[in-house]
Amino acid sequence: MARSPSHTTRPVAARTQRRGDRRREKLLEAAGDLVQGLPLAEVTYAAICSRAKVPPSSAYHFYPDLDAIFRALLETGRAGFDTALMRPLRAAERRTWQNVVECLVDRAARYNRTNPVAARLAIGGQTPPQLKRLDRDADRIRAGLALDVLESLFVVPPLRHKRQVAFVATEIVDAVFTTSMIEEGRLTPAYVTIAKRAVTGFLGSYFGASLPTHAAKVSRPRRSRSAVSRR
Repeated sequence: MARSPSHTTRPVAARTQRRGDRRREKLLEAAGDLVQGLPLAEVTYAAICSRAKVPPSSAYHFYPDLDAIFRALLETGRAGFDTALMRPLRAAERRTWQNVVECLVDRAARYNRTNPVAARLAIGGQTPPQLKRLDRDADRIRAGLALDVLESLFVVPPLRHKRQVAFVATEIVDAVFTTSMIEEGRLTPAYVTIAKRAVTGFLGSYFGASLPTHAAKVSRPRRSRSAVSRR
């Protein structure tokens, strides 16, 4: 009995898919190696293809240009960064709004130190503007998530442009981290401390020195009407 065309082509399609997936992986691995070892301006499409042992004519079907490869690396790093950043906070990390913000800065620093490819692309100081814009878009989302965390824990004062304030706070940290990468070639503890002071100082101009927690607001005793009338 003859096999149907769909039955015979299915294994071929699966092998083709696996081969394509492997070539994508090899291209991204090669790009990551070169990003870590060379100034970003010296990383070329041809060099990535050569290192990955994938012909440029084949690589083009997966990533049509160098920006597409860099974007894929940024997207790969973005998911891991967001997961690391938004883990649940321990009690000591959420006593004050400053504790929360400083914890998020520490987590961002830790992620960038352990993921050098993502760090070189996001805060390395050599990222082309069109790619840096992608990173800023991701920062805008992270800023909103961080603000949501603060508002879930504390009574944040009403601000007309609170999302913009949160985004600028995120970019302050980004700028200090980038300065560290440019000046020191790595993210140093000293610059992480500067980032904490800069961002808490900026946010403090909006939040004040302390914010009440939601629990404190609920448990605060209310004066009775009779007590008020006696005044």
